[in-house]
Amino acid sequence: MNSIFNRLLNVKNMVVEDARIVDSPLRPVPVLEIRVRPRKGMLRCSRCGRRRRGYDRGGGVRRWRHQDFGCWRVELVAMMPRVDCPEYGVVIARVPWAEPGSRFTRDFESECAWLMTVANQKTVSGFLHVAWRTAGDIAHRVAERLKASMPSPFDGLTAIGVDETSYRKGHTYLTVVVDHERHRVIWAHDGYGKDVFDLFFRPLTDEQKKSIRVVTGDGGRAGSTHASPSTARTRSACSTASTSSPG
Repeated sequence: MNSIFNRLLNVKNMVVEDARIVDSPLRPVPVLEIRVRPRKGMLRCSRCGRRRRGYDRGGGVRRWRHQDFGCWRVELVAMMPRVDCPEYGVVIARVPWAEPGSRFTRDFESECAWLMTVANQKTVSGFLHVAWRTAGDIAHRVAERLKASMPSPFDGLTAIGVDETSYRKGHTYLTVVVDHERHRVIWAHDGYGKDVFDLFFRPLTDEQKKSIRVVTGDGGRAGSTHASPSTARTRSACSTASTSSPG
């Protein structure tokens, strides 16, 4: 039976120990309670995320809401192990099925975030039985996970274009940087000139800066202001004769 639940839950590095139906007058609906634990040897610190030596199982019992199985509400229950982290001391271990501090599994959060994109507030709250504010917190965590898993738009840049455009009848300027190789906008900021363009380079690592070989401008203000110390550090060439800009 436990192997079936392992396959149904489909969470790596997690072991199902037991499953039972809890029907108590203290609960509004019966709950399918699945007792789980992290696989041995896979303990990580919930603060730094690094693999650490196990300390004990004194972190207490925790519960996480999971996706429903048919008409059954599902909760994962675990006796939380603790790890001994050289940096943060004895702390609760990270679990493979949920984010630190969350009361929901990652699968539940992904379902909730998706439903928020196709349904209204009443439907989301009624279908999942969560408050709208809770759903908002869940969506934020999902967005952060997706952002962390996506490659940086600044990796592998070799040729970029910078264009300064105005809107609101020329009273407001916007500096836009594009990746010529992948044909997409990678950065934009209010204002124009060398100081604004220097802001583009600030979050870049030394490796990301060194990979940039060509910087093209729009031939106007960009040609004179974008030959900044930042572009010199990246060994880029600012071309105003052969231009390519998003506008």
